[in-house]
Amino acid sequence: MNYNNEKDFMNFKLPMETSSGAEIILNGEKFNYFAGTSYFGLHNDPAVINSATEALSKYGLTSSSSRGSFGTTKLIVELEQEAADYFETESAAFLPSGFLTSPIALQVLNQQNLFDIVFVDELAHYSNQLAVKIIGKPVIQFAHLNSSDLESKIQQYGEVNKKPLVVTDGIFPIHGKIAPINNYSTIVEKYGGIIWIDDAHGVGVLGNNGRGIIEHFNLTNEKIFFGGTFSKAFGGFGGFIPGANKFVEQIRNDNFFNGATPAPSAAIAANLTGMRILREQPEKRFRLWNNAKKLKTGLRKLGIEVDDSNVPVAAWSLKTKSEMQRITDELIKKNYLIQFINYVGAGDNGVLRIVVFETHTEEQIDGLLDQLGKIL
Repeated sequence: MNYNNEKDFMNFKLPMETSSGAEIILNGEKFNYFAGTSYFGLHNDPAVINSATEALSKYGLTSSSSRGSFGTTKLIVELEQEAADYFETESAAFLPSGFLTSPIALQVLNQQNLFDIVFVDELAHYSNQLAVKIIGKPVIQFAHLNSSDLESKIQQYGEVNKKPLVVTDGIFPIHGKIAPINNYSTIVEKYGGIIWIDDAHGVGVLGNNGRGIIEHFNLTNEKIFFGGTFSKAFGGFGGFIPGANKFVEQIRNDNFFNGATPAPSAAIAANLTGMRILREQPEKRFRLWNNAKKLKTGLRKLGIEVDDSNVPVAAWSLKTKSEMQRITDELIKKNYLIQFINYVGAGDNGVLRIVVFETHTEEQIDGLLDQLGKIL
């Protein structure tokens, strides 16, 4: 091996020398990469790269002005229309960062006076936790993915005629757990409330058409609002919020939206191409689901408890950090990279986390499972 300290890998001190994909190069050496969020490998897809290059040549790096001024390019207009078509909504707003979707959306929903009190999953993403703090309404946490606790908290803290807002991730990134939005929808309907979903990991992945968790549960509730990011399944960068014309127009009038320079033109073009690829090639999604099933079936045979959903993420924890560090170190020696990560939802000791892509081969997945079997 060419590296001096395996902990460099786990501390993310070694920079990636290639684009994110099923194989990457770190410190001059090739590894089978089972981490990150490039679920379809579109970040290095030739069509995506070519469209980004062409946009860079035509539009320059950025429009160098905010959306509230002259910063809206024809490319952005095209992307927003494509996003609206993809998610079958009247309109969509493109944001320079996926992290901004929740803070902006909740601020607008607050301005519309659609809720009086907020109930947020205790393990919701940082962006959601920030969003609920800055809107100035009472915030109550409910137990992770627990519909019963949510309703109990609404009954306990929600006064008469106080409309609840439920805030949650669609897919929680560490363990890949799917929020029971179908149950939440039934609950909030009883209390005249609304739901906000940060579906960053669900869009492109869940649903027969890749529209995310709302399609996954076949929901049509107009009281459910959501946003996502192009930086994962779609192979690009930046956030988006689809919805009805009135709602999206208020998003575009928000100070967060108008005050920021749009994302680079190359990223916008990549978003467009990535979205079109997933729309026109549903077989990519089915391959991803098959790879997820293959990985999780193999992990269960090794005695590792993981669910059987289509989400291409599997994570588990061991008794000590040293045990988990040993496993990642041993896999590094065999040129397999998984994550030993401490992130929101990972607990005090962290977890071992594997992400499988649509571009991973059966041989790569079998190889990882074989090495894990020898190490465990």
